[in-house]
Amino acid sequence: MKVYPSLVLGRIIAITRILRTWGRGLWVPLGILIGGVVAQNLAGLAPWSIELAYSRTFYPQLLSVLSLFSSWFSQAVGEISICFVSFCVLGFIGRGFFLIVKRKGERAGLFKVSTIYAVWLSAILLWSFLLTFGLNYQRPLLFELLGYEQRKAETPELEALGEDIIRGVNESYLEAHAGGRAAPGNIETVALLKEGYDTSPELALLPRGNFTPPKPVYFSDFLTRLGISGFYFPYTGEPHYNADAPDFQIVFSMAHEMAHQRGVARESEANFVAYLVCVNSRDPFVRYSGYRNGLGVLSELHRREPEKARRLAGQLGAGYREDSRRAAQFWAKSAGAAGALSQRINDLYLRANRVKSGVADYRGVTALIIGHYLRKAPRVQSPPVR
Repeated sequence: MKVYPSLVLGRIIAITRILRTWGRGLWVPLGILIGGVVAQNLAGLAPWSIELAYSRTFYPQLLSVLSLFSSWFSQAVGEISICFVSFCVLGFIGRGFFLIVKRKGERAGLFKVSTIYAVWLSAILLWSFLLTFGLNYQRPLLFELLGYEQRKAETPELEALGEDIIRGVNESYLEAHAGGRAAPGNIETVALLKEGYDTSPELALLPRGNFTPPKPVYFSDFLTRLGISGFYFPYTGEPHYNADAPDFQIVFSMAHEMAHQRGVARESEANFVAYLVCVNSRDPFVRYSGYRNGLGVLSELHRREPEKARRLAGQLGAGYREDSRRAAQFWAKSAGAAGALSQRINDLYLRANRVKSGVADYRGVTALIIGHYLRKAPRVQSPPVR
């Protein structure tokens, strides 16, 4: 698209005149809003400062306070807050349009007031988000924090890791369903996951304590239509999960949102932390949920050795395949426009928080799983090509 300098200059002049005309009423909230954006970008230039001054000091204390409040309620305070704020915003917008249409002579003044309120609201939400959670996006990469070697795995290493994960999927599934054994309830699952977070040596850098447990969303059917398995609401320190999802996916969703709650902001890293907690659980059903989410390693192997990847995938048991069919059938509900819109909004949200890959970041968990494996396993060299 061709940009005309005179048109751009004209728009800048027009905006400048509006700002000068509206004066302090707009300048103050606009300055605060811009200051939040600048602060976020400056924080990205000093990740270790954020790690030491915010993620490991201020944030855990704030999380404890928020959890103390939200733990008083069995209902999801975050969900209630979202519904209330959405209702208020829609009411405010509707009232504004009504007044603008009804009071034609006061349109300029009403538009000015509405704009000032909107900028104030945006500034307050941005700063409160940064302080309650958002700055965690600017901490160092988990690769760096855990000291993992960032190198490409050799093909035999990928094959060995794939075999380990498939074995974990099959064995944990059989153990979890042996003798008609029932899956753990949500309360027991939360206790098992908390135990994992509190005892894992590798996760000692994360806050530990009695934080608000994950809560089911009342409007879970709405989340399903949007393709959302859970979310973390930073203003109340609450993890939320889609209560309608398949049981083995609820477990991982809980663990994922608990990772966000503990300051792991990036999606790939929250997936990895959830994977680590689940596969090391003493409960086979929790382990099964974790191992399922490590199978992305086969995709990496498939890029190099498609036949080996297909051979390994063929070893997955009937139980896993039936669960996958059930999950695909369930999430087919999100295939419409609502699911696509939700995906786009999530992508914009992640990019706004300096996650350049957007929703593609979810797939980055595979690199972390490989890094974790390489740290523990002896290096295996590929055989020489003759």
